[in-house]
Amino acid sequence: MYILFWVVLTLFVMVSLLLPWLILLQEPKRGGLGDAFGASGQDFAGMRGTAGGLHRLTIWVGTAWGLLALALAVVPRA
Repeated sequence: MYILFWVVLTLFVMVSLLLPWLILLQEPKRGGLGDAFGASGQDFAGMRGTAGGLHRLTIWVGTAWGLLALALAVVPRA
């Protein structure tokens, strides 16, 4: 279990460094907060090209970060 903790911790650090980078690479929304409650013309599920793939990758990496954080809380250190 000692090795498992260090593997999970190493993955967590790597994902923690990757996630902010992915977030900063995303294109900003032009409408601001007003588009959050109205019809913005482009649904996040319908994005095309690089923006859609980057959005999906950010969601997957964010989910992995959350699961790794939970795993760090559960896996014993020694």
